[in-house]
Amino acid sequence: MNGGLSPEDVERLIRTHAARAGVEIGLKAGTTWLGVRPPGAHVVEQGWKLHVSSRTGALAETADVIVPALLAEGCAFKVARSTGALARLNDGTTTPASIGKAFTVYPEQDRVRDVGLMLARLLAGRAAPRVLSDRRVAADAPVYYRYGPIDKPWGADAQGKLVMTLTGPDGEEFPALATLRYRQPTWAVDPFTGAPGARDWERPPNAPTRLGDHYEIDGGIVHAGRGDVMRAVDVRDGGRVIVKQSRALVDEGEDGVDTRLRVRNERRVLAVLEGVPGVAGYVDHFRAGTDEFLVTRDVGRYNLADDVVRCGRYATADSAGAVSGRTLERLARQLATVILAVHERGVLIRDLNPRNVVVAPDGAAQLIDLGLAGHNGLYLPGGTSGYSSARQFQHEEPTTGDDLVALGTTLCYAWSALPAVVLSDDVDEPRRIALRMIRARCGDAPGGVMGLICDLLGMDDVRVHKAARRMAAGDFSPVRRTRTALPKSAPVTDDLIEQIGANLLTDLTRQARRVLTEVPRTEQVGVDGCVYRGGAGIGLELLEHLAEPGVPALVARLVPFSRRGADVVRLGPGLWTGRTGLDVFQLSAAQRLAAGAVPDTFPGVAETPGQDWKPEYSDLISGASGIGLGHLMLHDLDGRPAHLDIARLCADHVLANAMPDPESQPGLLGESTGVEPSAARGHGLAGTVEALAVIGDRLGEDTMLTGADERARELVRRTDRLVAWSSRPTTAPLAASWCQGLAGIATSLLTAADRLNEPAYGAAARRAADACAALIPRMDKPTQCCGLAGIGNMLIDVAGREGDERYWQAARAVVAQMLVRSAGPAEHPVFVRDDPGEYSASWAYGLTGILGFFRRLSRGGGPMALSVSSAMSCVR
Repeated sequence: MNGGLSPEDVERLIRTHAARAGVEIGLKAGTTWLGVRPPGAHVVEQGWKLHVSSRTGALAETADVIVPALLAEGCAFKVARSTGALARLNDGTTTPASIGKAFTVYPEQDRVRDVGLMLARLLAGRAAPRVLSDRRVAADAPVYYRYGPIDKPWGADAQGKLVMTLTGPDGEEFPALATLRYRQPTWAVDPFTGAPGARDWERPPNAPTRLGDHYEIDGGIVHAGRGDVMRAVDVRDGGRVIVKQSRALVDEGEDGVDTRLRVRNERRVLAVLEGVPGVAGYVDHFRAGTDEFLVTRDVGRYNLADDVVRCGRYATADSAGAVSGRTLERLARQLATVILAVHERGVLIRDLNPRNVVVAPDGAAQLIDLGLAGHNGLYLPGGTSGYSSARQFQHEEPTTGDDLVALGTTLCYAWSALPAVVLSDDVDEPRRIALRMIRARCGDAPGGVMGLICDLLGMDDVRVHKAARRMAAGDFSPVRRTRTALPKSAPVTDDLIEQIGANLLTDLTRQARRVLTEVPRTEQVGVDGCVYRGGAGIGLELLEHLAEPGVPALVARLVPFSRRGADVVRLGPGLWTGRTGLDVFQLSAAQRLAAGAVPDTFPGVAETPGQDWKPEYSDLISGASGIGLGHLMLHDLDGRPAHLDIARLCADHVLANAMPDPESQPGLLGESTGVEPSAARGHGLAGTVEALAVIGDRLGEDTMLTGADERARELVRRTDRLVAWSSRPTTAPLAASWCQGLAGIATSLLTAADRLNEPAYGAAARRAADACAALIPRMDKPTQCCGLAGIGNMLIDVAGREGDERYWQAARAVVAQMLVRSAGPAEHPVFVRDDPGEYSASWAYGLTGILGFFRRLSRGGGPMALSVSSAMSCVR
C-alpha cells in the first residue's frame, strides 16, 4: 500500500519503542506476524489472550499508543508484519476469523483482565473492525479476548488429520481454531464476567430474529467475514426477501472506503434498474449499529453454481443429454436478454459469475449481487477471478464488452460443469483455457450456441456484441459458425508425455527444496512427515528418480525433515497419514540410496507398536487395513517377524468389525452425486477387501481369504450400482476418484482378482474403469487423491494386468484432459498453484502424485507410492 508500513518499518517501530523503554526484546519474524517477547515474558500453550483491532491505515498510530504499555507490563505480543499483512487480515475473505487482529497480546493469565482494561482505556473511542471470534472488553474500545491456543503445536488425530485442540484439566477436548463467532470451553472462566463456558457452544448464538424493524430472519445463506446473507420474511406483506449485511471497516481501502460502499452502490444501481425483468428488485437499505444492510427480493434458493451441482450441466438442445426446458440455449437467451436490458439503463454489471445468477423455481435466470456495478462513470474495482474480464483486473476503462466476456465464461461453466481455471497471475488465461476446452470438445469452428459463446470470449468488440444480440434473439443457427480463432491442445505423444514428466520432476525438486527451507518458517502448520500430504510422499516418488542429479541428496534431507514433522504433530500409526508410511519411506531410502548418501541417523529397522496396541479404525488411509499392509512392506525391507504379527493383528481387527455401509458411514454428498465413501478404497469397503486379500495371501490364512472373498462379492454388488449411477447428469467428479470413488475401487478389485484368483473381480474392475474413463471429460482436479492422476494410475494398472490397449488410450485421454485444464505451455504445463505451504508439492494434492502418473505412463508401468500388490507395478 502506498504510504504503508513495510515489514522493516514495523520492526523499526517496535525496536524504537523498546529502546526508549530500555527493554531488550526478542523478535521472531514470520510472513504475517512479528512476534515480540520482552525478557522474562512467560507464554503458555493455551489460555486467555487479547486482540487489539486496528484499521489498516492506523497501525502505526495504534502501535505508538499500546506498545510502550505492553513493554512496561512485560507482555509478549505479536503485531501484523506490515500494513499489507493487516490489509489481508482485514479484507474479510483471506482469513475471515482474523479480521481486525492487528495485535495479539499474551498477558500472564492472572493479569488478563487488568491488561485488557488498561488497553481499553488507552484506545477508548477508536473505530476499528470487529473481531468476530472474540468478546469485547469494553463497548467503546477495539480490545477483544478469547480462550484459545497461544504456543500450542498442531497435532494429528487418530485418523492422521491435522488438528489443533484445546485440552481441559479433565482431558476434555475443545476445537482451538477461531471461527466467526465466540466460543468458550466449559472449563474456562471468563476473566471479565466470571461466566463459565457453555456446554452448548456448538449452537449459534442468540442473534436477533428481526432486523430493520420489518424483516424476520428465518434462515442463513452465507456466514462471512464481510457480512452475513440471510433469508427473511417482510412482516408487512409476507414477502420473501434477502437481507445482506455489510460490516463496518472491513476491506477498507486507502481512501477509507469499506464494504459498506458496496451496498450503497448496489442500492443506487438497483434504483436505476427498477422494473428490469431478471434483476432481483430493491426493497430496503438501513443501518444497524455501524453496519449497513441491503434488502432485495428473494428470487430463488439456488444460484447457478448450486443448480449445476444439483441438476447437472446445461446441455445444448441438440445433444443427447438435453432436458426439455433446461437447455444451454434457453439459459443463454435469458441471460443475454437481461444483460442487454441492464446495459440499456446505462449500468455495467462487472461481476457476472455463476454465484451471482439465481435460477428461479420456474427455471428463469435472475441477476443478484450488483455491488460492483457501474453507472454514470462511478464503479468499484474488483471482480471474480476466472469469470470477470481481464480488463477489470488491469484497471482499464469499463465497457459493456466486459460483461459479455463474463457471460461467455459463465455459460461455459453451465455447459461444462467445470469451474474456471485460475492457476497463474495471468488474468486473461482463464478465458483462453475456456476457448481451448470448447475446441477440444466441439471442434475448431462450432456453430449454434457454442459458436456464440466462442464469439463472446473472442475479445473482438463488434463480434462480441453481435453474439450477445443473437443470443437474446434466440438465433442459434448451427450453420453460422464462429470466426473466433480457438487455441488448440497439443496432441498427446510419447515425447510430450516424457517432456511433461521431466518438467514436473524439475518443478517438484524445486518445490521440495522450498518445503525444506521455507514452509517450516511460516505461521501455518507446514508440511508433516506422512505420505499423503507430507515429506514421505514426496520422498517415495523421488526414489524413482535417483539417477537425476541432486535427487539423492534431496531424498536424504527429506528423511530427517519428515521425522521431525511427524514428531511435531505426533503422528500415530497409519499407512497414508501416519508413521507406518513414513517408516516405509525411511527404510526404502536407506536401502536405495548409495552408501555414501545415507546419513548415520537413518533408521536401519522400523519400529513396531507396543504389545498392548490395538487399531482404532479399519480403513486403508489411517486404520488397520493400511497399517497391516504397511507392515508387510516393512517386513520386506527389514525382515523382522514382528511386522507379520502386526499385519495379522490388523487383519483380525478388520474381520472383527462389520463391513462399512452407507448407514453406519454416511457420506456428505447425496446419492445423486454417485459418491459412496463406505464402498470406497480410502475409508471404505474396498480398502478392507484389499488388506484382507493381500495379508491373507501373504500369511496363508484361509480365514482372512474367506473374509476377503465375502467382502469382495459385496464390493462387486456396490460397484455395479455405482457404475450405473455414474452416467447420471448429477454425478460428481468425486465419484471417479481414487479416495472415494470408482478409481480406487477398481484398484482394490484388481488386487482381489489376483490374490483370490477370481476372474469376476477383474471383470468388475474393468466395468469400474470403463465408467471412470467415461467421466474423464467431467473431471476438474489434476491430482492423485480426488482427481485425474488417480484415475490415470488406475487405468495403467488395468491396462498392465489385462493387456488391453483401450486402457492405455484412456490413460492418455487423462493427459489430454489435464492439458485442457492447465496453464502454461503444453510441454511445461502448470497443473496446481505453486504454494508448498498449501501442499502443492504433496502426493495427494500436488505435483508428487501427478508426476507419479506421468512417470508410470512414460515407462509403461512401474510402482506407485506404497505399492501393495503386483497389479500396481505391472509393466507394459
